Order: sequence, then structure tokens, then C-alpha cells
Amino acid sequence: MSTNRGVIHTFVELIRKTINRDPLALVNSGLIVVGLITSLRSAGHVLYSYAENICLSTVHVRAEDPLYNDIVRWMNDHAFRDRNFLSVLAQTTNNADSEKALMRSPQPLDSDKLISYRQVEDNSFLELRPFHGSRLFRFKRTWMLFSHAASSPDSIRPPQLDMNTPLKLQCISLSLSPIKKFLDEVRAYSRKVSVSSITVYRTTSYSQDIVRWNSVASRPSRDISTVILDKHKKQALLRDINEYLHPHTRQWYANHGIPYRRGYLFSGPPGTGKTSLASAIAGVFGLDIYVLSLLDPTMTESHFTRLFSEVPTRCVVLLEDVDAAGLNRSDSGPCQDYVSGPVSKAQNTSVSLSGLLNAIDGVSSHEGRILIMTTNAPQQLDRALIRPGRVDIHVRFDLPSREELRDLFLSLYSDMYQNPEFSSGEKNREMARMIEMAVRFAGCLPERQFSLAEVQGFLLQYKRRPEGACDNIRGWVQEMEYGEMHEGAAVGTI
Repeated sequence: MSTNRGVIHTFVELIRKTINRDPLALVNSGLIVVGLITSLRSAGHVLYSYAENICLSTVHVRAEDPLYNDIVRWMNDHAFRDRNFLSVLAQTTNNADSEKALMRSPQPLDSDKLISYRQVEDNSFLELRPFHGSRLFRFKRTWMLFSHAASSPDSIRPPQLDMNTPLKLQCISLSLSPIKKFLDEVRAYSRKVSVSSITVYRTTSYSQDIVRWNSVASRPSRDISTVILDKHKKQALLRDINEYLHPHTRQWYANHGIPYRRGYLFSGPPGTGKTSLASAIAGVFGLDIYVLSLLDPTMTESHFTRLFSEVPTRCVVLLEDVDAAGLNRSDSGPCQDYVSGPVSKAQNTSVSLSGLLNAIDGVSSHEGRILIMTTNAPQQLDRALIRPGRVDIHVRFDLPSREELRDLFLSLYSDMYQNPEFSSGEKNREMARMIEMAVRFAGCLPERQFSLAEVQGFLLQYKRRPEGACDNIRGWVQEMEYGEMHEGAAVGTI
């Protein structure tokens, strides 16, 4: 013990001689400063809690709400753009002009020399975003506090049990009016940014009990003209959806006591454009797409019903390949709204037919949405699922006619006769030449035999060589017919 005291005394004397001050006095001063800081922080927490109950307006936003991403985007583009932070999240993001880097490749498109894309300029950039913490910013003469807490999937709980929201907005006000104005600005900015794109949502399973909507992609809106379908069917469908979405239509439904819902069934062979048309419809009318799959192994019936009820008022709900889930037609009559057996479930899913019907038009189902179901075999669906009121319009997709094959050809090579560098005379001559080749191309294909996806796959081998497509189409047809005879189609054969 005496030896330890001697060592400590020697060490203290060494420090005193080095800094020419009593180290114990410095230690005591440091303890006093730490105590003051701790006291001030405790007092600050007390004052903040008191102000939060008296004069601070507070809005909480959960991570699963679409508003969460809208607020974070606005903060990144406005409040955080010109400020530096010590705690940030590094994110690799594709540049909006990423393709320009590849277009600057030294090799022409038709060159036989192979390109190492590691040597091409990187088409992504590193973005640093605030990760968590509190930020004070000013919006229209009002100071607001933005608090962001990092959350992980492991800590996610059902909304009714999760009180620790990852995002919080506060301002000194006796009303929520300033924050409401800010949220209106955030939503307007989000609509402006995403006016030419659609967001695709799919379900994500965080655990056995937690399944939530999650934004998986944001893609440019697809032009409806690129969807090859009978023109009369396409125009009739667009007119029906446009009338349904009109603001006056909702009141008409309410006046007549009709639930404000609209359902469509897209049926036809694979590769005929059913999902493509659903995506194009979302782009035309500025709606997001919520994709549900009955084949999801993590999807229970309660999950399915809750997720269906959580979709926003105006959106497209896409239920793909409902026949593949095993929801087969029952023996019940066409006017019956049930299936044989007390609780009949699909063969390949845990969602029963009665659960699916309840989700579509039950009391918890939201109004205003557009439901699109796709199927390859409509004859296998139960009558209760496709009765009027659940399916209002049935759009049948057939294998393409020669007119549709001609339209597909013109669509894929449209950039060749719509070149902005051409004069009007050159455009007309090039268009006439392309129409002549399209007629020749379609004439070499048998009607109603190949799907649009199969023909498009062939055309993609001749992206900028329409003449080559016309010259080789007969050989491709012979290969396909030979492949079908031997139980295998020739896909992309070289």
C-alpha cells in the first residue's frame, strides 16, 4: 500500500513540475465543469419537457408513412444542402445523368471490340446525408426543430405499439398551423419532383409478425403508346378510368349509395402486356403502384387484409397472377358469393378466398383505389372473385394481330424517324420507309401465334438495324415453330 502511495505522490509531483500547477486543482475544476454541464443538460431536459407540454406544437411521422420520405427529401434538398454535419449517412446513388458517362465511351456502338466497363467513368456518386440528431431550420419566418432518430428493422413494432417515431417536427406555437403549412409545402414539392415518375411499393417482411409496405423503385412514367393493345380496348379502358377518377364521380357514387371502387381483370397468355399496361395506366394518371402477391410465403390472411386497407385513397393496387395462387373456380352458382366448404383456402397461399374477397370490398377496404388483377387462366377463377362490383371491366389480351405486330415494330424503331436533327421532309421520308418495313415485317409473322414478349425479344437483337430484323424474321419463325414441335422454344438463339 505504501509503495502505491509513493508512486502516486511521485507522479503528482512530476505533473506539478511539468505544468507548474497543482494537478489536484485541475481535477477539481474539471469535476466542477462536468457537474455544471450535467446540471445544465438536466435542466435543459426539464425545460424542454415543460415547453413541449405548454407551447411546443409537435408532429410525429412514422417511417412506414409515405410522408416520411417526402420530409426527408425536402430537408435534404433545402435545409441540409449547404450545411456540414459530423454525423452523416454515406449513400451510393445513381446519377440522373448516369447514361451520359457510358455514352462517352470511346468505342462506337457497332464496334466488335469489347469494352471493359471498369474503365468507363463511374456512373454513380457518393451522397452524404444527415443520419440522426436534431436540426434547427427556418421555414417562412418560423423556426422549426427537425428530430431524426435512426431506426433498424429489428426495432420495428406494429404501428399501434410503436410510440418512438423516428421523425418529429416541432415549433413554438399554440396551434399546428405552421407545421401544417410546412407539410403542405413538402407534399407539393414531392409531387413536383415525382410528376414524371411513379413509385412502386411492395411488401417487406421484417419478422414473422411484421409485414409493411416499402418503396422498392421509382421509375419514369411509361408512355401509353408503347403498350401494344387493340386501340379500341385501350381507349375504352382509359376513358373508364378517367371518368372514375374525376372529382365529380366520387360524389355521384355517394349520392347513389355505391362504394367508390373500381376493379379490372387483365387476362391473357404470358407476355402479352398485362403488367405493362398496369404500369402505363399508373403513369398516365399520376398514381403509384402497390403490388401484392398471394404467393408470398410470409403473407398471412391478417397481413393481407391490413396491407390492403393501408393503401392510399388514389393508387393502383396490382394483384398479379391470381390464378397461380390456387384460387380455383368452385362449384357454386354464378350468383353465390362464397366457395364450397366453410373456410376454403388457396392451394399455394395462406390467404383464403373469403379473406381475399373481404380485403377487396370489406368494411375495412379503402375507397378511391383502382384494383387490377392479372391472370393467365380466367376460367380457373372463382365466380365470386370476378362478379360485377369486384371486377367491373374484363380486358382480354390476345396474341398479337398483324396490326399490333406492325405497331410494335414502329414503336421500337420510332427514334430512327423522329430524330430532331431531321428536317420535316427527311422525317416524312424516313417514316414512310419505316412503315413499309413494318408492314413487311408483320407480313412474315403468323397472326395470333407468338406473344409480344417473344417478338420483342427477337427485335432487341436488332436494336438499330430494322433491315436486319426484316431479313431474319422468317428464319426466326421457322426456329420457333421447330422448337415448339420439340417442346422448347428457341429463345435468343445465335
